[in-house]
Amino acid sequence: MQNITRKSNYLLCASINILAVVGCSQSSDPPTPLSSDFSVACNSILKLEASQFPIQNTLITAANFIPAGTVTANNVSLPDHCQITGIIGSRTGFNGPTGTAQYGTHFELRLPVRAAWNGRFMYQGGGGTQGSVPAATGNAGTASPTLASGWAVASDDGGHENTDINNSFTSSLPSGTGFYIDSQAVKDWAYGAVDVTTQTSKAIISKIYSKQPDKSYFVGCSTSGRQAMAMSQLFPQYYDGIIAGDPFFLPPSIALSEISGVQAFKTISPTDPVTGKPQYYNSFTSGDTALFTKAVLQACDALDGLEDGVIDNSAACNDPITGFNPNTFVFTDTKLPLKCTASKSDSCLSPAQVKTMVQVQSGPRNSSNQQLFLDGQAISGYPWDGGLMAASGIPSRDIGTPTTLPGNLTLGAAQLPLFWYTVPQPTFDPTLFNWDTDMGKVLTAMNSPAVNSSTDLGIFKNRGGKILFYHGQSDGGPPITYTVNYYNNLTTRYGGIAATQYFAKFYTIPNMGHCSGGPSTDQFDFLSPLVAWVEKGSEPNTITASGSNFTSAPTTRTRPLCAYPKSVRYSGPKPTTTTSIASAANYSCI
Repeated sequence: MQNITRKSNYLLCASINILAVVGCSQSSDPPTPLSSDFSVACNSILKLEASQFPIQNTLITAANFIPAGTVTANNVSLPDHCQITGIIGSRTGFNGPTGTAQYGTHFELRLPVRAAWNGRFMYQGGGGTQGSVPAATGNAGTASPTLASGWAVASDDGGHENTDINNSFTSSLPSGTGFYIDSQAVKDWAYGAVDVTTQTSKAIISKIYSKQPDKSYFVGCSTSGRQAMAMSQLFPQYYDGIIAGDPFFLPPSIALSEISGVQAFKTISPTDPVTGKPQYYNSFTSGDTALFTKAVLQACDALDGLEDGVIDNSAACNDPITGFNPNTFVFTDTKLPLKCTASKSDSCLSPAQVKTMVQVQSGPRNSSNQQLFLDGQAISGYPWDGGLMAASGIPSRDIGTPTTLPGNLTLGAAQLPLFWYTVPQPTFDPTLFNWDTDMGKVLTAMNSPAVNSSTDLGIFKNRGGKILFYHGQSDGGPPITYTVNYYNNLTTRYGGIAATQYFAKFYTIPNMGHCSGGPSTDQFDFLSPLVAWVEKGSEPNTITASGSNFTSAPTTRTRPLCAYPKSVRYSGPKPTTTTSIASAANYSCI
């Protein structure tokens, strides 16, 4: 694979003379179509030699014409299209202290027939540690996969296949993490796989359609939310519009946030008598989570002017003076404290349980109760929110179930000793991390290719790029606090909120977990307003979202999502019926 550097790609156009790629202007005539018959043109991609691709070590493994109705995505029948798969940069790399494994970026590109192509290209991001190629159908939160609407779509595996990785030396960590031992594999997972797949996809598009995409878009959440940010920072010429959802863009800090939460629940978890391991799922019963949710809502739900099971005024709820404090909270309907003054009962939480939740909200502290920092930024906790204790919030990420470990223990926290330590320790139990002595072991941002926190978006901005950020307020993985801080830093760099919103907007989603879930309006389409912004100059303001998983009536609702720093408020008629509460038309952003 070619050497990928963080800044050298800006000069990429000058180095490629065979196919127009990454949106570069062309001085020569466009290439001749491979064939007037689209199926023949599709199959002919398989015959291209490596020298005809921008990345020399490229192998096309399949190029097949898929007739309409053969496959579906999101219950939508897909039209005639070309499905191309391949591998870029195949190599043998490290896999464990003494082992090797095969690496390379596997990718998929799907192309609608020429007459149906709308001139757009979408990159469909993956999640987690990746390790397999998602079907490149264009799932982007829209009602229909974008491939069905005439888009060309690409996806990748992050530079490795889990089936090629030996995880025996990381048996204490989740499957698929063995690639962390190889520095190039880490760089590919960070951004390299997207880089080479973007170049290759645009080269193939140019070959098939005789022109480059008119506009290109990147859509991602979680890991690919971070990669979306990497594209705006490191490869600003690749994409005209970018969606970065719940981004995992500060992995070391986020991993520490996750560890802090898991550790907090570990202290109140009973021990399995057979295995000797903590039973995290027994630290909070379903009754306990319901009790805590009731307390948070009773303290904060009305702060936005409407009691509807959603906390829209998050700032007021998390204010250290006037906001929710579980240590002193007393239910107004029963006049009983949330924290038990005697023995634990169904109507109160033990002092240890309350202490745990305070730690989850405040973030880690050392033995002197001092807040901890990495790269000058406070290591965050998880703010109070109406979906905090929902199945998509803290329980699934820090408690787990009788059959599954806490999500945070198998995701960000598990990465820490192998990837985010300056000296990897694959067998280290992250729940034993010592906040007094172990902070010095953690990588700083400058030493990690997967930390994508730069606010230098000048090239992206100046070439007309637009980026939309969103984040669930009850995200139990990457705390929303980090994304809020990043966006605030953007506004400082670019002259305030109005100037920043010229090219970058941020939407917070109350009660939503990681990328989706929770008693929230977690169904939304950011791509359509982004396209209108990029192509027509139609600036998005509110974006209507819907949800059907509310625990109280009305169970199905629509709500506007507000561009930060605004938040939603009820502005309709007196809410005497569930109908008015359910409609987005009765809300405003202030």
